[in-house]
Amino acid sequence: MRMIKYKITSLLFVLSTILLTGCVDNIRMWDGFLDKAEGEDVDEELIFSKKVYTEYLVWQCYEGLYTPFKSCYTLNSGMMEGLSDLMHSELGWDDLGRLFYTGNLTAANANPGWVQSRFAFITQGGIQNMNNTAKRSIWNCVRDCHLLIANIHRVPDMTDAEKARYTAECKVILASKYLDGIRHFGGLPIVDRAFKGDEQLEEGRSSLDKTVKYALSILDEAINEPHLPWNIADADIATWAGRMTKGAAVGLKAKLLHYVASPIFNSDTPYCDEEPQEAVTELQVWYGNYDIQRWQDVADACEQFMKLNAQNGNYYQLVQATSQNEEAYRTAYRTAYRSRGDREKLIEVRDRVYMTEWDQAPANVWHSGACAATLDWMEMFPWADGKNFDGQQYYNQSPAEKDIFADRDPRLYESMVVQKQDYKYQYYGSGNPVQLWEGGDFKVSGGDWACKPHGFPTYKFVLDLGSDDQGGQGIIDDEPMQVSYLRMAEIHLIYAEALAELGRNAEALGQINTVRRRVGLGDLEVKNPSLSLISNKESLINEILRERACELGFECETRFHDMNRRLLVDDFKKQLRGLKVYRLDDNANRIEQPWDSSRESFPTKFEYVPYEIGGANPRFVWKNPERWSNKWILAPIPPEEINKNYGLTQNPGWY
Repeated sequence: MRMIKYKITSLLFVLSTILLTGCVDNIRMWDGFLDKAEGEDVDEELIFSKKVYTEYLVWQCYEGLYTPFKSCYTLNSGMMEGLSDLMHSELGWDDLGRLFYTGNLTAANANPGWVQSRFAFITQGGIQNMNNTAKRSIWNCVRDCHLLIANIHRVPDMTDAEKARYTAECKVILASKYLDGIRHFGGLPIVDRAFKGDEQLEEGRSSLDKTVKYALSILDEAINEPHLPWNIADADIATWAGRMTKGAAVGLKAKLLHYVASPIFNSDTPYCDEEPQEAVTELQVWYGNYDIQRWQDVADACEQFMKLNAQNGNYYQLVQATSQNEEAYRTAYRTAYRSRGDREKLIEVRDRVYMTEWDQAPANVWHSGACAATLDWMEMFPWADGKNFDGQQYYNQSPAEKDIFADRDPRLYESMVVQKQDYKYQYYGSGNPVQLWEGGDFKVSGGDWACKPHGFPTYKFVLDLGSDDQGGQGIIDDEPMQVSYLRMAEIHLIYAEALAELGRNAEALGQINTVRRRVGLGDLEVKNPSLSLISNKESLINEILRERACELGFECETRFHDMNRRLLVDDFKKQLRGLKVYRLDDNANRIEQPWDSSRESFPTKFEYVPYEIGGANPRFVWKNPERWSNKWILAPIPPEEINKNYGLTQNPGWY
């Protein structure tokens, strides 16, 4: 008899929970789905003997969806976006500072203990280890999905329509796990069955092309399933928001094709020419050529999505502002990236109900500055009218001729805290105005924190960290939250990039401007005529990448993956910067004593001084750019897995 070991909360507790909540609202409770006394096993006959038991397995599949804030996916509390140019970590114990920033990561030290190389290739303790505190690979969820797909026909009290729908949902989840793996490793083993008992991974590594085609094939099966709805009906949103849909499947198809059409894989030369080269020779880490048809496939998938969406009343659409002002734009954007159950979300992941101040990642480590925004990210956000930021001209002026934080893209204020003179819609309270200048009194929940090591405390997702359980006055825990694995804004930007690659620049700009208009920005080509975006493909693609950083930054490390897939080596090597803000008196002298709000009006004169980030965790490439290696574009595979001789190869440059 095939046995599966799952350790979880009590069956009785889960039963009572499932009757009162939606499918993924309490997903953390469902880290496993059938609880037995210590040492006992649960067999497949029980799992598939009743609908209610089978549904626990479905929710277990959902639990395997990727979110960057779950402990089993973080880099020992480090945020993977901290490997991009948007953020830099000052945390002393995360894997970013210990291995990546130092350049000390090797294939041999990439997966043991609490250390992991970006993403675990094998779960600690093997695939059978279902403990979510372990560093978790994609294969646990792959096994769950195949177990469901292969056995759901056996459930006696489930309708054929329900069986078909759950099967299709799990196929979409399964395809998402292959995208997760492709982004970190390239071609993967094709696992098309459930593992038995304590069985380990034994499939050889496939070519990139075969891996992609396999993921696309299961997505197409889901798309062609009549019982999988295009969207969750409005009447069912409160209960079932978060379930996979046909819209999610078509959107994920576009997202997968978009990644593999990029220069990391779609090129006449491999991304890395360092030994070992077996994975290159076997076409496991690239296609072996450049083919523009791959970009056409992306456009076709986006057009398939748009066509089907139109046939379904354009159900999926951007969350729009209710008024044309900064507050409304910020509210719309926050709803789009953080809130649950609206029409912008295609795939939303829920690893917690509320985010609280003391969640380890990202909230708690925010206090330590571990996920701190850089000046480089701040400069990507345009002015409020849509013109690209050119405020560098006001740096080092004493006083600065212009407030560089006023009249900016509203998404800036939702991504990081800046020294805005009138922070009307920030939630620190009138008695605690934002004071980010040197010597300023910046408090969160009544305490001083080292949360602005580069001048810009993180705001996205964590908001103001004033959670009620810590006596704060803020809104971090006011409403349930989620992380968007895919939302409509990204579909528009994926489509824009494909159109640009195909030379259809005017159409690409239409997709970009659709996203920008949501927050009141003027059309990109109109506000920035010197960029010649109608005719200049390279310039347009650069603007798309910048727009993706503003819209999607810190969401499932979009910028980091963009830097990898587009081979933005110069951005990996560049010295990142922070900004010091100095308060000045009427004679342009820096004021060092605290601001007295009872006697002084809020400051209006500032000096902005950029500086190179050093701190506790400088990146090795900043002082030694010659040490950069393109091996970092993909992660290493653990040698102990390769040495099992079931057909794995090492990625280029790793030993």
